[in-house]
Amino acid sequence: MKIKFLSEEALQDLRANFETYKTHYYKKDDAWFDAYFQKEGHLIESKIEFEKTVFNNDENYMVSDYENVKVIYESLKHLTVAQATQERLWSGLAHVQMRDYIYYRIANDIEKKNDKRIQSAIFFTNGAKRSLFVHALARLWWVGYMTYDEFNKENPYWLTEFFCSADFSARCVVFFSSNFTSNPAITKGILRALVELRDEGVDIKRAHFVESTKYLNISGGAMVLDLLEEDEVKEMIEKRVRKVFGLELQNVTSVK
Repeated sequence: MKIKFLSEEALQDLRANFETYKTHYYKKDDAWFDAYFQKEGHLIESKIEFEKTVFNNDENYMVSDYENVKVIYESLKHLTVAQATQERLWSGLAHVQMRDYIYYRIANDIEKKNDKRIQSAIFFTNGAKRSLFVHALARLWWVGYMTYDEFNKENPYWLTEFFCSADFSARCVVFFSSNFTSNPAITKGILRALVELRDEGVDIKRAHFVESTKYLNISGGAMVLDLLEEDEVKEMIEKRVRKVFGLELQNVTSVK
């Protein structure tokens, strides 16, 4: 299969006239969407090939989010970063080739007619960077890209699994909307530090993610973060989190 982008005309039409079209989203009106995208000029077939995706539709999002990060990243691992920032790509997939996943993932919002979330799940409504981690499909790819550990041959998704283990949506926004989101080495260094603390018995919560990203954002004013190695980031974050939360080795419940 080849990815089909929305044309700029179709993207702007769907965005600008959402109030007119929203009943079709509420009704999951496949017939209307199919007819709309059959109109000439609404879709552009790209040269980017991908294998048909089979998403996990578990009723527990804590299960399916992790599995679906793997599904979409494996299918689209060959995307360039530039391609993966394109709203027309992700909105095209959301409306056409991966529409069923959107129906599943925002089913509650569709039922409640939560227009704000419906729009943010299928369009970029939060600015160029933040939208990548709010859009229902784009965030799956970006979490995969930022957490995939190619050097761990046994399980390259071990950091992904940790990241998706709780508060997936909130963690996406808090963690990846920071200034260093374009550097996987930095995010993997942070996650490795938090995993180590977790393995010592620390109950990792949202506050640990917030402190980690805040600290690096502040540190970025005094150093070039992109020059740091993954191990250096891990050491910085581990020391910082231990200091701020009083997590000396003797205070945690168990030591790895």
